[in-house]
Amino acid sequence: MTRLLSTTVLALIVSGSLAAQQPDFSGSWKLNPAMSDTTPMGAPPRGDAPGGGRPGMGGGRGMMMATEVFITQLTSRMTIEQKFGERARTSTYSLDGSESRNVGMAGADFVTTSGWEGSTIVTKGRNSFKTPMGDMTIESNEVRSISEDGKQITVETTIVSPRGTNKRKLVYDKQ
Repeated sequence: MTRLLSTTVLALIVSGSLAAQQPDFSGSWKLNPAMSDTTPMGAPPRGDAPGGGRPGMGGGRGMMMATEVFITQLTSRMTIEQKFGERARTSTYSLDGSESRNVGMAGADFVTTSGWEGSTIVTKGRNSFKTPMGDMTIESNEVRSISEDGKQITVETTIVSPRGTNKRKLVYDKQ
């Protein structure tokens, strides 16, 4: 009986400490261009927009960046709606390390796994599709963190493609 009680108390302590490390990313967020790397991935700065290119659209090259983000987080799942000017994309990610499938480049499945690493959510993904020049695969690693006061989210993304490795840091303010 004492052993069962000890095991139960330990399980509650561990689950409580894990929950304390897992912040809630839910809310409406707006891109903070002054704190973000808004240069299109894989492109040198150009144009009049901060960091070059067209804001929110990746300057026509590389990965697009969302200017607004709406997140709904549940215990085992997170849904992210990203706005790119007039266009929007909604993706859902399992947070338990199981595979999630969302629409990726060229309409192909973007297969990801997401999970907690301390107080951050790490999402690793792979998007394979056909192009006129042959098959292409893009791999991504995204680390999403939230400030201690819950007022900013930082998204650090690394993309590996046939064009090379590109990194970007975007900061979003809570609305």
